[in-house]
Amino acid sequence: MYLTILILPLVGSLVSGFLGRKIGVTGSHIITCTCLILSSILATIAFYEVGLSSSPVIVYLFNWIDSEYMTISWEFLFDQLTVSMFIPVLYISSLIHIFSTDYMAEDPHNQRFFSYLSLFTFFMLVLVSGANFFVMFVGWEGIAECLKWSYNKNFIYSIICLNIKDNVNFSSNIKKLSSKKRKKWIGPHNIDIISLIIGSTLGDSHLEKRKKGVGTRIIFEQASLNMEYLFWYHGYLSSRGYCSSSKPIVKERITEKGTKYYQYRVNSYTFHSFNWIHEMFYKLVDNKYVKFVPLNIEKYLSPFALAIWFMDDGSEVETGVRLATYCFTFEEVKFLCKVLEKKYKIIAKAAKSGKSKGYFIYIDYNSIELFSNIIKPYLHHSLVYKLGLTYENFYYYHHSKKMVNY
Repeated sequence: MYLTILILPLVGSLVSGFLGRKIGVTGSHIITCTCLILSSILATIAFYEVGLSSSPVIVYLFNWIDSEYMTISWEFLFDQLTVSMFIPVLYISSLIHIFSTDYMAEDPHNQRFFSYLSLFTFFMLVLVSGANFFVMFVGWEGIAECLKWSYNKNFIYSIICLNIKDNVNFSSNIKKLSSKKRKKWIGPHNIDIISLIIGSTLGDSHLEKRKKGVGTRIIFEQASLNMEYLFWYHGYLSSRGYCSSSKPIVKERITEKGTKYYQYRVNSYTFHSFNWIHEMFYKLVDNKYVKFVPLNIEKYLSPFALAIWFMDDGSEVETGVRLATYCFTFEEVKFLCKVLEKKYKIIAKAAKSGKSKGYFIYIDYNSIELFSNIIKPYLHHSLVYKLGLTYENFYYYHHSKKMVNY
């Protein structure tokens, strides 16, 4: 029974991590939460047997090193202190798992997150129950690795009640690193970050090559009218260590006609590992970088990227919706229409916006429902009007989706 307390979180982690695509998000939630709850029940029984009845248990597995005077073995000690620590660790971890099913509902990598969370719990139990320093060291290092592997470090740190200074140090350390070293600190770029950059580069963002080509940064600007979306965009990057946590500052701008307006700007940190995206979208013409549509855009145009693109440059028209693509040529806009039809079966056509304004993509009325269903799960509530929806309809949609998933 005592080893089962440790093994159940590990089983939940392995199933969610390696079989996540087969069991789905809901399956991952059920398996990991069930394993933690069962482990908590067994820990309660162990607390009665060991803690209250004063019957400590030692479980010896095998020797790791056995050389003359040095013997290091894999063994676990379940005494009164150990089972007393099991209760808060498992009870709190179970509650965190249950809470996270809703809190992390919008995250595109739910299975991986729950795998790391269960693995973190397993190593906590190893640390608590280790009968020697070697086993305790394995538990300690396992906890550190789980924190490093998880892409959403700020959430993990806060969820295990570490000092808030760690979050400040995390952001400041990222800022101090060189563009080449930032990726190693932050970990591999996830598909959601890549999708955000790809979708926004098709829209309002532009990528800036800095420091003689050593790195690339994202520059995103929005008028004060879309302030809520911009602050969400900033929060999405800053919480993952891609930009400063300081809030964007509003700046005054004046158009050629003398009209005054206000604009916010988000600058990411410079990453050497963003250079390949810059090379995808930009080519040097007369010593100036010009944005163009990559020929392999279909590969990277995920539903999340499509939603970001629409939130940046989309708008509602009387008989459908359109995507402003003014910086691209007519041939490039037609190519994007073909990509939408090939990948998502969305019927779209290229149209001219007017004199010297460029071209836009018009999505046919018959494809509006299909297009809406693709991007709705990722759409920010402040921009639902672009699809002709009210906030109440949008809230009902998301609420009903959660009822289905959970």
